[in-house]
Amino acid sequence: MSKQSYISDLITTEEIEKWNSDKLVFIEASTGKGKSHFIKHTLSQHDNTKKILILVNRTIIKKQSEVEIGDNEHITIKTYQYLSEVILTKSEKIADFIGFDYIICDEAHHFCEESEFIFNTDVSFNWVINQNAIKIFMTATANFIKGYLTEKLKLEINHYFIENNYNFIEELYFYENDKTISKLLFFLPPDEKAIYFTSAKKAYEMSKLLDSHVFYCSNNNYNYRQYVDSEKITYIEENEMFEEQVLCCTKVADCGFNLKDNKIKHLIVDIADLSSIMQCIGRKRIQGNEKIILYIKDKKGNSISRKLENIKDKLTYSDFLVKNGDIKLVQEYGHKNTYGNLIYDIINEEELRISKKLNELMYYTYKENEELYEEILKDKEDGFKNKLFERMGVLDMKYTCLEKKLDELVLEDILNKIIGVKMFKDEQKKFKEMLLDKLLNSPKANHGSIGLKTINALFEENNLKYFVDSERETFGKLKNKRYWIISKI
Repeated sequence: MSKQSYISDLITTEEIEKWNSDKLVFIEASTGKGKSHFIKHTLSQHDNTKKILILVNRTIIKKQSEVEIGDNEHITIKTYQYLSEVILTKSEKIADFIGFDYIICDEAHHFCEESEFIFNTDVSFNWVINQNAIKIFMTATANFIKGYLTEKLKLEINHYFIENNYNFIEELYFYENDKTISKLLFFLPPDEKAIYFTSAKKAYEMSKLLDSHVFYCSNNNYNYRQYVDSEKITYIEENEMFEEQVLCCTKVADCGFNLKDNKIKHLIVDIADLSSIMQCIGRKRIQGNEKIILYIKDKKGNSISRKLENIKDKLTYSDFLVKNGDIKLVQEYGHKNTYGNLIYDIINEEELRISKKLNELMYYTYKENEELYEEILKDKEDGFKNKLFERMGVLDMKYTCLEKKLDELVLEDILNKIIGVKMFKDEQKKFKEMLLDKLLNSPKANHGSIGLKTINALFEENNLKYFVDSERETFGKLKNKRYWIISKI
């Protein structure tokens, strides 16, 4: 573990001298830790005759990296997807990938965690692993890919780690109801912006409700890609900010954008995958003493159970293939199109037939997630939050229930309006109904049995600086009748 702030502080030229092609270099560091500076200055200038290949997982990142790295004849930047395509089609362009001294796998979690929607990540991975070059894996979310390298493949690695720092999170909220986020976004202060990470369907539907918005999803999403305004996305790519108030997007943007706009105050994440949540948090580049407010949808029993059921269903075919081989797989299940997307066809030149091949990276990731979700379900109330904090490397991060916080804000507004107002019997009943049923979510009780002591205890418990007292009317038709009156402490 390192307390260093930047990669170039952690990895000096003396350290680079120790590297060789036999031992993979693994750099675990969050965004904003000087990756481009390290490549352009420390690594490239260590020996400016060495050729460097940088592989990235998004076209947007490729463009941004080309701008950050600048014109350098010794540095080439390509996408993993393009490399896989060249390999699978046996293209002559594979020559463009040969002869490099360093191969840098940026956003290296791509191999495992993006295998769910990019089904041939193993193609580029296997090519990289077999190259006679110094291989450098870089990622902020190392959990699965590091485990695959060290536990599954039993490879030794030079591991460099810069500890995550989440001091820029001013407040953390968990929420359960999507309508809560609608309320939040409808009433954003005019000088503040938000990013909402969720499914394409939810992102698009939310964008339709907002006056000032940008919608973004993957170009591979055939149901919603037609609603993406390409000019707005180009503006974001070029300026690292958006002009509208809310960016509604899918997790395809989790490592596709760098956003440096200091008006972005709110990050909302409705995603179950823990590593993707961390990637989403990293999209906002923190500058100076900036702070953000983070909102994460709490994934509990039913939501996690559905994820687990989906994983187990997809693993059915893969587990069978691992145990019995591809011929028995086809005999048992017939000619499925995808077998859960973990299995694909290859030409078996030795046996002169089509064989079924397992994406080992995807299979490993699914197995790890299966175990993870089973662990979460052992604690249906706090399992998701605890596993997220564990993945983030924090144990004592304080958080608040967003629904409860908004209820308190509404309650404070109401209480401020009735300070000094005399509440007799009928008004007291209405006040208790509003207070207990609608706002503080107090356990069901006979409203008649709830007195001042209970109400004041609820105020104190919820950190509400109010006090209710009972006094006797001294004049008029209600003389000698008791009433309640609220004052602010």
